[in-house]
Amino acid sequence: MFSNLEAIMLSFIHTLPLEVFVFIASFIEEVIAPVPSAAVLLLTGSFAAIQERPLLALIPLAVIAAIGKTLGAILVYYFSEKIGGAVLTKFGGFFNVSREAVAEFGQKINGSTRDYLLLILFRALPIVPSSVVSIGCGLMKIPPRLFIITTFIGTIVRDSIFLYIGYEGTQLLSAIANHSTSIESLVQTLILATIVGTLGYFYYKRKKITV
Repeated sequence: MFSNLEAIMLSFIHTLPLEVFVFIASFIEEVIAPVPSAAVLLLTGSFAAIQERPLLALIPLAVIAAIGKTLGAILVYYFSEKIGGAVLTKFGGFFNVSREAVAEFGQKINGSTRDYLLLILFRALPIVPSSVVSIGCGLMKIPPRLFIITTFIGTIVRDSIFLYIGYEGTQLLSAIANHSTSIESLVQTLILATIVGTLGYFYYKRKKITV
């Protein structure tokens, strides 16, 4: 399903201006996590080179992509804040984590310089799944201003890396980018497996105690 969606989305690069394509694709990629961000940006960078755009033309493309991704991240953030809180309220008792405890932890992130730098770093690192950061920030109720600014700046850095790799198009750089995409998918899988395993463990302990 997601592979078909990815193929359809990437096919629009042949018909849309690069600026429009990278904005729409980046928004969709953030909202639908299984769509790999590297593929969108690598392809955009490659087409920029094919169209003989100068290297500096990657800067506005990175900014436009970051705007699209930030808008998608805001949607994920608010969805996580609303729905995630309800999930914690209902199931948090299974692993002794309350909605209030998560929110209290999030209140410790108050917008200090360290907080800004840390969240920008998380966004900028290609191996850290962006959607996971957005969901976590929503659950912890990170201040919206802090979330938006760090998402935008960190994403510009991250997108610039992939755009440049696609623009240069060497086999070595492409191999690095593909490896990064694989790591991103692996991290997402490990995080999901950890959550499921934790829930199952505490449910088993709770049931055993009850019996």
